Parts: sequence; structure tokens; C-alpha cells
Amino acid sequence: MNAEKCEFLAGNEPIEVIPSISDDKPMHLISGDIGPFEAGVPVRIPIWIALLMKRKHHCKIVMPTWMDVEELKRILTAETECQGLSSLPDYFFEISHMLVRDARDDIFEVEAVKSLVQDIYDRRDAKLRTSAIAFLSQNRTCHAQLDCVQPIEVASARGTLEACKQLGILVRNKHDSTPL
Repeated sequence: MNAEKCEFLAGNEPIEVIPSISDDKPMHLISGDIGPFEAGVPVRIPIWIALLMKRKHHCKIVMPTWMDVEELKRILTAETECQGLSSLPDYFFEISHMLVRDARDDIFEVEAVKSLVQDIYDRRDAKLRTSAIAFLSQNRTCHAQLDCVQPIEVASARGTLEACKQLGILVRNKHDSTPL
């Protein structure tokens, strides 16, 4: 899976919007009906539809509570203090990216939000790399369980994990081929 696929999957997550139009006919989709819409009355719809409506100036997107600057600071602090990975909302990075890219005018303090999300990602990425290298350098064949990992983190760590795995194989081969 790559970043685009992760973002595609995140697009089905529901988000609240405040429509600026009224439409008493619901949209019939494979995943279910959406609507009707009444101007000024909040409704939860999939992000991909919210972004389409936003592009047409048919709604204002209500940011998730976790995209508040103070909440992001709390998440960053928790991530810094926690040994492992802390729990994040589903598709945290993908949703943040889509909203910062396509709904900037609906985000209060957008640059601070963008910076804090990047800081959270960097902290988590460093933890994943460090733990992967430590785990793979144990020279044992075993499995590990990764809790609280976001889909985009799995996609981006795949290359690092594969490289570490190959390095482990080379080290094992060198140890196995040394004469007694």
C-alpha cells in the first residue's frame, strides 16, 4: 500500500459539514444514502464528498476536535513521553493532509496545525525506525506486533523494514560463514 491508497481509504471516514445549500433529494450511493441537505444544519458525510462539496463552495467543513492546536500539542506531548506509540484517531495523518491541502480556510491556525502534525509524524517515525533496527538486530527469527500504527506509517516504514531485514540476512550469513 502507498500514500495514495491510504488517503483513498481515509476518504470514507465521516466528517461534519455545514452545507450552504439546501437539497431535499438524498444522494444514493453504493455505501448508503447521503442527505438531504439543509443550509446551515450540520450533517456527517464521508470526507471525499465533503471535499467535493467544499470545492464547489457548497459547504464549510467542521474540523475534527483533534485538529485543534491545543489538542495537537497534547498529542505531541503524549507522543514524546510515551515509550511506544500512542493511540491516534483512525487515519490521523491522511485526514490531516487532505484537510490542510483542500480545506485550509476552514482550519483555525492552519500553519500551526500543519507544523504540529508534522512534528507528531516525525516523532513517531523516529520511534518506528529505532525500534525496527533494534528488533531486527537481535539476530533471531521471530515476529512482532505493532500497536497504534497508522496505515501511512506502515506504508512509509515498509522500505526501512525491508532494508533492515536484508541487512540482518547479510550479518547472519557473515557469521555463519566464518571459519571455526
